[in-house]
Amino acid sequence: MKKNFFIFLSILSLPLCADSTHETLASVDFSILLLVLMSFVLISVGMLSSAYALTISLTAYAACEEKNRQAAFIPAVMPGSQGLYSFAITFMMIQALETKPLQVVLAGILCGLPCLLSAIGQAKTAAACIKSINNETMDLGQALIATGLPEMYALTGLAAAFLVLQA
Repeated sequence: MKKNFFIFLSILSLPLCADSTHETLASVDFSILLLVLMSFVLISVGMLSSAYALTISLTAYAACEEKNRQAAFIPAVMPGSQGLYSFAITFMMIQALETKPLQVVLAGILCGLPCLLSAIGQAKTAAACIKSINNETMDLGQALIATGLPEMYALTGLAAAFLVLQA
């Protein structure tokens, strides 16, 4: 399964090497338009995953004892950031849609997938950290470091999508 996915990404990235500055969206064939649509669906899923991740971490926060809630609040809201990354890239994708449809496809994949996967991973980490804070086996600093590590993957996706759209 992973092998097929990487082959798919390789096929998608090949046309990016060609000069596509003279190509407009009106002259692009139906398969590219379908890929553009799918990239917008994927970036939307990246945004929605942030909301799902927040429900996971806020559920853990709601179960936290009153005395530990202040320390558990920041890890509880951290998984919401991936939606902001996808939201920002969506506007860049819309701007580049007319002139760079293939870059838009790649940007949607590069940002949407990492945001989806890191939001869910970050939510699970945040929930575990909140439980540890509630059990008083972890402090806020440790929880922030542990919850912040999955954020790096979403930031990497954001940076990659930004670079692709600027090319």
